[in-house]
Amino acid sequence: MMERETGMRIADYYRTAGAEAFEEKEMALINRVRYYHEAVIAMGGNYPMTEKKFRLLSEHGLVILLFAKPYRLAERVRRRVGKRPTMDYSDVDGYVRQMLRKWTKWKDRVDLVINTTNTHPEQTALLVARYIDRHHVEFVERN
Repeated sequence: MMERETGMRIADYYRTAGAEAFEEKEMALINRVRYYHEAVIAMGGNYPMTEKKFRLLSEHGLVILLFAKPYRLAERVRRRVGKRPTMDYSDVDGYVRQMLRKWTKWKDRVDLVINTTNTHPEQTALLVARYIDRHHVEFVERN
C-alpha cells in the first residue's frame, strides 16, 4: 500500500523522504487501514513496533508476531539485498539479532506468536486461520 501511494519501493521512499517522513506516512496508513474489514497489515521486521503502533493495531484487530531463528532471518535478508532501508548489510547477522531482540519483547502482548523458521507461508496462513477459528474471532464490518 505504501509503495502504491508513494510510487516507490519502500526502501527508496525511506531513503528519499527520510525516517521522519516515512514514520509519518506509516502512521497515517496504520490509522486508515486498521479499520478495514478482514485486512492484514504487515509490519516489516526492519521497523520496530512502538507502543503507539501497537495500541492502534490491537484496538480493532489481532496482532500476530512472526519470528524465526536468527540464521533463517539472515538467509532471507541476504536473498534481497537493498530491500530494507535501515539494514546494515555489512553485518547482517548482528543486525538481525538486534532487530529480533526489539521484536521479541512484544511476544507476551500479542495475540499469537508463530515461529516461521521451518514453515512455508501457506502453513503460517493455516496457523492463523486455525487460531481465528479456535478462538471464534469474528470480524465486524465497519462502515
